[in-house]
Amino acid sequence: MSINFLIISLFAFLVTLGLVVIVHELGHFLFCKLFGIYVKTFSIGIGPKFLRKRWGETEYVLSAIPFGGYVKMAGEGIMEEIQDTGTWEERKYPLGTEEGNAEAAGINDHIPPDRFLISRPAWQRLFVFIAGPLFNLVLAFVLYTGVVLSTGLVNYPFTTVGDVQVDSPAAAAGIQVGDKILKVGGLPMGNWGDIIDGLTPVELQETGPSSLVSLEVLREGRTMALELQPMFDEESGYWSTGLESWNTTVGRVKRNGPAAKLGLRKGDVIESVNGETVTSFSKIAGIINDRPGQEIEIIWVRDGEWMNGIVVPELKEIRPGVKKGRIFYEPYFIYEKVGLGSAIVFGYKGTLNTISQTVRGLRDLILGKHGLEAVGGPLRIGQVAGEMLSWSFAHLMSFIAFFSINLFLLNLMPIPVLDGGHVLFLLLEVIRGGKPVPERLQAIATQIGLIILLLFMTFVVVLDFWTVTGH
Repeated sequence: MSINFLIISLFAFLVTLGLVVIVHELGHFLFCKLFGIYVKTFSIGIGPKFLRKRWGETEYVLSAIPFGGYVKMAGEGIMEEIQDTGTWEERKYPLGTEEGNAEAAGINDHIPPDRFLISRPAWQRLFVFIAGPLFNLVLAFVLYTGVVLSTGLVNYPFTTVGDVQVDSPAAAAGIQVGDKILKVGGLPMGNWGDIIDGLTPVELQETGPSSLVSLEVLREGRTMALELQPMFDEESGYWSTGLESWNTTVGRVKRNGPAAKLGLRKGDVIESVNGETVTSFSKIAGIINDRPGQEIEIIWVRDGEWMNGIVVPELKEIRPGVKKGRIFYEPYFIYEKVGLGSAIVFGYKGTLNTISQTVRGLRDLILGKHGLEAVGGPLRIGQVAGEMLSWSFAHLMSFIAFFSINLFLLNLMPIPVLDGGHVLFLLLEVIRGGKPVPERLQAIATQIGLIILLLFMTFVVVLDFWTVTGH
């Protein structure tokens, strides 16, 4: 790992963590201000404070440990003291204080009792607790929308078939590699995006049976009429045809990756890999995936000139527990600009899709389908963030959106110390007819939750180091 990549990764890590933490705590802070709750401290980071500045009634702090932050509210209860001392035993007021007595709980602070969190209605406290995670969700939506609006939608400027999956709807329809798709549903096709849209029209977006779609293809100089019936893929949540475009043209190349070192540039057309003629990006990836650490010859054409070279794919984790060879380049594509309305729709879909994927990943982790290597800590986050920035700033923004949604879901887990734990205590209070959960019970549960969280963080950091360094 080069020094340059370490610097890039550190910068990307700080941007990623800083943005999601600031937005999360800003959510809590703004709703406190909205409801008139007194905020003592707004901290980015946890632990010892090394930069602090008071504006008005609130002290704004930059703390030493960047993994998190907090908004300390008057009358917050046990968390108010944990944020100061790290333990619940060193409180300024006794645990025997009558539940719900905000004035007694904050007697040393000379703050009006009606500005204590504990004195606010249950619905206001609920909004304060969930505001942080919800702001993370909004951040993800804004980033996804912004990326689409600023860059556009990815499209492939090809209409020739490069791959047909076995036993797929395309294979059943008789489509062959090399066919040029002229029309779908009677409409002329100008790029691969048109083909995908034509094969999955609005009426096919439901999970019910689809109807046949007519196609007109050009094969060896002859025009042929075919019919294809798309199939809904339950696992991915998308309609499947089994088609891939003929695309061996090199798109964006990652800086300092094996492809870049080989000399591949955007616009190069790859003809063969390891002695095998290729017609699609998946064919190229399939050969490279299975040969990490092995020398592979690649032959390509640039401006009519044939070129060749040897590349050694790097072993890379592509999903939890699965590692394959990678040379780090993207297939050639173009961006099609979209308006604000379309960008919002795609931002919404991207947010929902990431939530769905994350929930499935958590489910698989709990069910044991993924091993412990699926758990990523600060080192893994920094490494991935650095890799995303090495591709482009838009890649990093998309990763931050993904990470923000992960924090949204994590913080809503009903574990004391997390926002979901506060919500759990609040719901129990409502069930008990407005009587708070006994403070001593909250203190014990919070302390246990804090210990579990610290142990888990320690475990993740150790596992992270082990995984990233290979030791």
